[in-house]
Amino acid sequence: MSRLRPILRAHGVTEQQWRVLRILNDTPEIDVSALARVAFLHGPSLTRIIKDLSARGLLLRRIDETDMRRALVSISPGGAALIEKAGQEVARATLEIQHLYGPERGMKLRALLLELEQTLGLDTIDPDEAAD
Repeated sequence: MSRLRPILRAHGVTEQQWRVLRILNDTPEIDVSALARVAFLHGPSLTRIIKDLSARGLLLRRIDETDMRRALVSISPGGAALIEKAGQEVARATLEIQHLYGPERGMKLRALLLELEQTLGLDTIDPDEAAD
């Protein structure tokens, strides 16, 4: 993150906010509880992040019409624009890291992290957990 943090800071987002925006950019709309699980964030932290990103016009929040207890979030056009703009810089930095670390070691690392994720029972986004 030491190479990515300055990029994110220059675009006015924290690592956790970036993670939330990236997930929302790949998911049309998601329940806040599911987002917390997928983003590996505690509820209170995610609540603060959602409040801040919403106030800045980077995400949209609404109450589920079928279950008023459930909040749904999605990325706003402004959030998508931020992802597009900052994402190009993040992608360049990521490629630099991959080049420095080496493709073979990078593939081994990804395989080990996937194995760890599976061992711990962690899942990536489950489309069934996103809003209907």
